[in-house]
Amino acid sequence: MVLSRIAPLARLILPDLLDPRAHRADRAAAARILDRSQSTPVSALPLHRALPEAVARLLEPAPGPLLLDRLVDSGALPPAAVSHLLDSAPGLEPLPRGPRRFVTAPHSDRSARRTGRVRQGRLGDCWLIAVLAACESVTPGFLARLIRLVAQTDLIEVALHAPRLTVPALRRLPLLPVRRRSVLLSTRVPTGHRAGDSRLRPAPVSLVEKAAVVAWASGSYRRLQNDFAGIGLLLVTGRWCPARPVPRSPEAVGTWLDAGRPVVLSTLARPGGSFELQREDGAGTIAVMDAHVYVAQRVLRCDEDGRPGADRPRRLHVRNPVGGPESRTRRRTDLYLSAQQMRRVFISANVGPVLADL
Repeated sequence: MVLSRIAPLARLILPDLLDPRAHRADRAAAARILDRSQSTPVSALPLHRALPEAVARLLEPAPGPLLLDRLVDSGALPPAAVSHLLDSAPGLEPLPRGPRRFVTAPHSDRSARRTGRVRQGRLGDCWLIAVLAACESVTPGFLARLIRLVAQTDLIEVALHAPRLTVPALRRLPLLPVRRRSVLLSTRVPTGHRAGDSRLRPAPVSLVEKAAVVAWASGSYRRLQNDFAGIGLLLVTGRWCPARPVPRSPEAVGTWLDAGRPVVLSTLARPGGSFELQREDGAGTIAVMDAHVYVAQRVLRCDEDGRPGADRPRRLHVRNPVGGPESRTRRRTDLYLSAQQMRRVFISANVGPVLADL
């Protein structure tokens, strides 16, 4: 028997949340029940309840977003009712780790241009954020075009894709049929533990990340961590883009980028964690994150610090989506790698489709 928290939770909270005649105190009590079902530590429960609760949370880590997703998919609620419901019970959407503080994220093309580059937050979801950064780099404004404002509400719909097979253990199998998903959300995103622009301010990428939490990670920001770049490309483009060997030269990556195809490259998970790469000019080393996904930006003639010159070799410019302040010694957000360095650093590459054709 599969333990599910969604059905009993719906019976407890929906009558008060959906009844327009319900007293404000009753709606507040229903919202508290929802919050406690997702935030009460298992260690605070009696032993006879702790074990089944732990199993249920493993299967359904965030029942609130899953409940709302089922209500929306079934057509039981119009968007205006969903907006009212979210105002009464914020726990029906993905919740952040730590303090529950929220901020409104912009979603328009104009806002996308103002907020600048895509940057990963404190979640380990580089597999998704690097893909979103690559798409935005190749086609500026691409992420904002995934988002549509729902008429007469303050809600948005984010257009994503996912395999039709929803079984978690099998849905990563390549070439499964894919269906388009419109994820209905508010523009409220966590203050922390989320992606943003170059200064980690809220941006369209914050909303696309939140939609991916619902569509792929069972409503849990924590479960969004540690996946594959090919899945990120599938969610955004609807195309299976499996990993391929790292090309032998930067020019091959440049050809893909010139064609309007997003490219990301992945490093291997190493027992010792992050590693260092010797600089070819003999001036020390460059720090590289292991088990991480980098964004291919461009190919140019430059030195290892990115200084251009016609007499210098062609190098691949890759960006670490984590970003942050630059180090004067080893840590760099932007790396400029020769063909040999590129093959030493990365284990695979994922190449998306031409975004203009989607």
